[in-house]
Amino acid sequence: MGLSFHYSGSIAKPELLPDLIDEVQDIAKIYNWKYTLYERQFPENIFGKADYNQSIYGISITPPGSETISICFLSNGRMSDNVHLKFYGKTAEQQESKYLYMLSVKTQYAGVEST
Repeated sequence: MGLSFHYSGSIAKPELLPDLIDEVQDIAKIYNWKYTLYERQFPENIFGKADYNQSIYGISITPPGSETISICFLSNGRMSDNVHLKFYGKTAEQQESKYLYMLSVKTQYAGVEST
């Protein structure tokens, strides 16, 4: 039986992003998980504003048997990922735009060791 996790959030302080990335990267290396690094620092004068640019900040990891887990943010500090940004980042539809910040991951085949 697999578990699905639905999550959202934001990073409180932009200066903490590099430490967060380093910590998650260390865990991925210890367990030999695949990971992808994105931008390590937020641009000045845009963090926390409602608008965002088209870049992703953070890291994503893929434990064996699991979907990719994104610990990524937009320049406004809210969690998202590259797939959500591609599909919902430029939508004018209010109903669709809420999906930009709704992340999920299925761990169907990850096993007890990974979850």
